[in-house]
Amino acid sequence: MELTGRTAILYRCLDWLLRLSLVSLLWILGVLAGAVVIGIAPSTLAAHQVISSSLDAPAWSTFWSGWREWLGRGQVVLGLPLASVWVLGFYLTMARQTVIAVPLSLVLLGYLVTLWLLPAVAVTAGSRRTTEIWMLTIHVAWRRPVVPVAAAIALVAAGLGAWYVVPAALLFGPATAALGAVLVSSRLLTRGTPDPTRSGQPVR
Repeated sequence: MELTGRTAILYRCLDWLLRLSLVSLLWILGVLAGAVVIGIAPSTLAAHQVISSSLDAPAWSTFWSGWREWLGRGQVVLGLPLASVWVLGFYLTMARQTVIAVPLSLVLLGYLVTLWLLPAVAVTAGSRRTTEIWMLTIHVAWRRPVVPVAAAIALVAAGLGAWYVVPAALLFGPATAALGAVLVSSRLLTRGTPDPTRSGQPVR
C-alpha cells in the first residue's frame, strides 16, 4: 500500500531517524574495528556513503563494503587531513596571547569547515586522485562560503545542545554531521562546478 500525504511524510521522517541512528552505531563499530586510529577515516567515509545512498539500500552491507573499500585509501584521503588538525592545534596552542593567535584561529576554523565537507566530496568523486579530491573540496567549500559556514555553525550549536543529552549525541551525532555535509556538498556540487584538474580552470 502506497502512503500519501502527511502519513508518507511521517513515515519518511521515521525512516530517516532510524537510518541516522543505525549509521551512527555503524560508525562507532567501524572506528572500533580499526583500532580507533585506523578506523576513523574508513568509518567516516563509509558513513557518508550510506547517507548518500537511497533508503532502499541496506545500511549494514553498504557501510561495511564502503569501510573495506576506504580502509587503505581513506588513510590518505581523510586520515592525513585529520592528522594535520593536531599540527594546527599545536601551533595555535603555542601562539596563545600573541598577535597571530586570532588569524591562526580563523585559519583553523576555515580548515575544519573544509574538512567537514571532505568525506562527502570524496564519496561523490571517489574515482578521482586524492589531490584532485582535496582541490575539489576546497572549491566546493569556498565558492559560496556562506552556505557551509552557516551549516557548520548550526551543527555546532546542535552539538553543544546535544552535549547535555549524551545518548542522543551518540545516537545521532556522527550521522547528522554526515547528513549535513552531504546536503551542503550536493547543493554546491552542481554541473557548473569546474574540473580543478583541467588547465585554465584553477580552483578559486
